[in-house]
Amino acid sequence: MTLDKNHYIGAVLAGGYKIERFVGSGAFAYVYFAKAPTGQGCAVKIQYNLAQDARIRFSREVKVLREIPPNDYLVRYFSDGETPEGYPYLIMEFVDGMTLKEALKRRRVWPVQESCDLILQLCDAFGGLHQLGVVHRDVKPDNIMLTRNHQVKLMDLGLIKDAQGLFKLLESEDIMRGRDFAENLDKGVLAGTPEYMAPEQFSDPSLNDESLAKTDTWTDVYSLGLIFYEMVAGRKLFVFNPPANASQNEFAKALLAFLTMRTQQRDEEILPPPNVPYQLWTVIARALHADPTRRQHNAQEFADDIRRYLTSGEGVVEQDSDKTSAIDLANFAELMRAKETAQVGAATSSDQQLFATNRQSLAAAPAAMPIPGNVGVSGLPSMPGSPGYVDPGEDDGDGNGFLWGFLIVLLLIIVGVLVFYLFFLPK
Repeated sequence: MTLDKNHYIGAVLAGGYKIERFVGSGAFAYVYFAKAPTGQGCAVKIQYNLAQDARIRFSREVKVLREIPPNDYLVRYFSDGETPEGYPYLIMEFVDGMTLKEALKRRRVWPVQESCDLILQLCDAFGGLHQLGVVHRDVKPDNIMLTRNHQVKLMDLGLIKDAQGLFKLLESEDIMRGRDFAENLDKGVLAGTPEYMAPEQFSDPSLNDESLAKTDTWTDVYSLGLIFYEMVAGRKLFVFNPPANASQNEFAKALLAFLTMRTQQRDEEILPPPNVPYQLWTVIARALHADPTRRQHNAQEFADDIRRYLTSGEGVVEQDSDKTSAIDLANFAELMRAKETAQVGAATSSDQQLFATNRQSLAAAPAAMPIPGNVGVSGLPSMPGSPGYVDPGEDDGDGNGFLWGFLIVLLLIIVGVLVFYLFFLPK
């Protein structure tokens, strides 16, 4: 039967939770405000779509919320069960506030410090999920609540993925009941919201072998990077605008064009917003790499990079595909001189480049600096005026000075011998 959204208003669920009013609906479930026996407000999510895959996804969400450690930035699990008519429900913390989407409508461009603070809270919200190898896959402003005390609450785990197989293992060993994580529900399914999805979310559904899928905790990092960009830039990085009142065929064509654009997007084409300090941009840009192995591997690494920037002003410097180091930019010139003197260049492999930017030179440079096409967005080149910078049209005097001096002296000796031979030697 089709479930009327008002059917359960006034109903009392197991445990004494009384449903008081309808709040909203999603693709698979209705959400209500209810009161616990203690008088505490809570949210009740009742699934109205009983298709097999929808039921499995709902059960996955319940299991993950029930098992992960308590987290101040993730909606808290209270209880779950099934109505007498057979509709599964989940009882969670009710968040009094607004979505980040609503907040972004009220203020388009956010100050850098406030943006960092909010993204740090979001990163902390992923702590338990990413520790268990679980990917949210639908990180977007709609699924992020801001309380009246300006605290983040991450919601809606309906599209979670057991990327590293822990829950599947627990089920197979009968440590956890059911087999909800055993089946691959993602083949041929585009799971997520296109404007906030990572590139691997577009390609993974076409894979025959799920073990080759790249969707993992770094996928959520990409989405966090997009939200970070939107907050500081005042606009989405990628905008999907299907025609108004489009038919299903027209919508499909528009979506295909958008996905084609996204999969062809090059890292170096993403330019920093003009109000973002260069060192912070290296942190955001690393999260927005098309290649997931070049991003922060999870939300904790992303938070570490942001906190390092806030405490020391340092950005990130990529060394290879799976390691990232930070370097004190103020001491970069001294380090480079020490490296040349000690001849320890072999310590860094030839294909690893260290880039740095001087804070003073950036202050005088244009705020929005285009990134050359031959490097990735996080592999940012030295800028004119920065320590170690060599203009391609000039000679590197420090590296070649001795050689040039030797050649000049040799040339003078040769000229002197010729002059003596021609003018002073007896004929």
